[in-house]
Amino acid sequence: MKTATVRLVFGVLMAAALATGCASSRYPANAKLKTGSGPLVQAHRGGRFEYDDNALGGFEMCLSRGIKGFELDVRYTKDCVLVVMHDESLERTTNGKGIVEDTTFSDLCKLRLKKSSEQVPSLSEVLMAMRGREDIFMEIEMKAGPSDFYTPYVLEDYCRRLSAMAKVLMKPGTYAFTCFNEKTLATMRKVDPDAPIGLIVGTPLEDAHIAKAKELGCCSVAPRAETTKEMVEKAHKAGLTVCLWMCQDKATWDECAAKGADRVTSDFPLKLTREVEVE
Repeated sequence: MKTATVRLVFGVLMAAALATGCASSRYPANAKLKTGSGPLVQAHRGGRFEYDDNALGGFEMCLSRGIKGFELDVRYTKDCVLVVMHDESLERTTNGKGIVEDTTFSDLCKLRLKKSSEQVPSLSEVLMAMRGREDIFMEIEMKAGPSDFYTPYVLEDYCRRLSAMAKVLMKPGTYAFTCFNEKTLATMRKVDPDAPIGLIVGTPLEDAHIAKAKELGCCSVAPRAETTKEMVEKAHKAGLTVCLWMCQDKATWDECAAKGADRVTSDFPLKLTREVEVE
């Protein structure tokens, strides 16, 4: 039932997106939301250390507790359903084995996340929980990248469907598509010239990252929290917002705030937000 329902919902969403032709801003208005007097705290994978890794219940819990920043990961199943899952392998977070992209959505729905015993959520389920909210910001990380599965055709299809779904279920200015992979970002830009995109890097920010982000048409960069204040300022001068990761405690949040970061990503969003807001 869940598989049929998701496919029906997705068909309706795609039709609506194509009919309206709506487009999101390249520079999301909510990318500069605040937590307290500093950078927005984003719930990494829905607060994976406070609930579970990319579980629907984690996103719902954070929403109910006033969290306004989110980050999640999106993959394709074997039958091309967008699902919220970080790892390529099923083994770390679920009771299953194998690869997400080798598993049909119906078979994925039979598995359970290890901590919460929930099903792996489809992207539509998570975004439906956010639907209509104008006071949030979400970084939708694209885990798709050039490979035997993600051929150029499949990657374009992935990006096109992802963009269409976000346009229907998210308010303009409340989200951006992010990725480590430059070809994936370029593909999203190709299929949707107005899509807000951001480059993730696994090191502190460097001049070359800023240059690459501008070349790709990004609105943001997401480097490691060890990035210097000078580099954050350079990114801002280049018209980019900056999300620093990981930020697991108040001391790190203070450091990121002093550097001028716009957002931080945390596995402990509830705890960190409480500590920030009691100042």
